[in-house]
Amino acid sequence: MYIWMIVLNIMVIVGIWMVVKIQQRTREQLLVQLRARDHAQEARQQEWKAQQEKCLDQVEQRLMAQMHTLLEEVHTKEVQDSRRIDDLKRQYEAAVSQAHLEYALAQLPRIEDMPLPASTDALQEGVEKKSQPLSLPGVDLSGRDLSHRYLSHADLRNARFTRANLFMTAFSGANLAGADLSFSNLSAANLAHADLHDANLEEANLLVADLNDANLSGANLHNTRSLTREQLQTAIIDSDVQLNQNDGIGNVPLK
Repeated sequence: MYIWMIVLNIMVIVGIWMVVKIQQRTREQLLVQLRARDHAQEARQQEWKAQQEKCLDQVEQRLMAQMHTLLEEVHTKEVQDSRRIDDLKRQYEAAVSQAHLEYALAQLPRIEDMPLPASTDALQEGVEKKSQPLSLPGVDLSGRDLSHRYLSHADLRNARFTRANLFMTAFSGANLAGADLSFSNLSAANLAHADLHDANLEEANLLVADLNDANLSGANLHNTRSLTREQLQTAIIDSDVQLNQNDGIGNVPLK
């Protein structure tokens, strides 16, 4: 009986030990599973974080690209607006300049409307009392009809009168230095005392034009029409004046 009691106690102890072992093993397995789950969760978190960072980088790159494109568009628009404003300013200035030119030309008196004083000096003095001589250096009056207009003592340096109608126009005492009068009609024009040095009179019609004391130094007189020796003898010319040698006026003495 005593032996059975010992055996029973041993069996209880063994059973308790086995239960403890099983619980310990179960706890260890649970700990392993928990660690594995923690590692898996940490890995998923790291993967999620990496994906989020990648997405943020992509979003940032798209935003930067869009911002760069927007800045380029704004810059382009600013440049276009600036150019448009500059073009409008130039157009406005050109329109104002053209309006002033048209007004000035409209105010030019006609020869037949001018009084007939006893002398040319008196005529000029009377005009100067009414208005100052016209000053339009470098103006382009090509193809214009300025016939019978009074332009005495006007400042028309380097002006363009190509193919202009200047019939009976009064240029007495005017500054026409370097002006382009090629192919213009200067018949019966008054060029007395006018400064025409270095002017281009090629193919111009000078029929009965008054060249008395007109300064033709260095002027281009190639193929001028109806220009006579008598007209040149009343003008001021030098060795630089360009004359045709075969038209009968090439050897006019210098004055």
